[in-house]
Amino acid sequence: MLKVLLICSMGASTAVLCEKIRDAAKEEGEEIEIWATALSVAGEEIPKADVILLGPQIRYMQRKVQSEAGDTPVRAIDMTVYGQLDGKSVYQMVKEMRKKDE
Repeated sequence: MLKVLLICSMGASTAVLCEKIRDAAKEEGEEIEIWATALSVAGEEIPKADVILLGPQIRYMQRKVQSEAGDTPVRAIDMTVYGQLDGKSVYQMVKEMRKKDE
């Protein structure tokens, strides 16, 4: 099962987006484990993830998170996609990230 970590500034605003991403994966017949966490405690969660997403409000932290994540792919979610809670678009991004990692 693919494990996706979504990091945002506080960890609260992403719960709905996580659910929409999970639903998009289910529509394609895949189950994923996705959870959100605040940037301040992300260090504990990074080693558990196969793919790491960043909320657009913390995209400036991508290099730092990538250095902590090692070979795990890290990418910021587009601000418009995030604002629209477009789980399908984010799930497509996750699939692309996974392909590059294989």
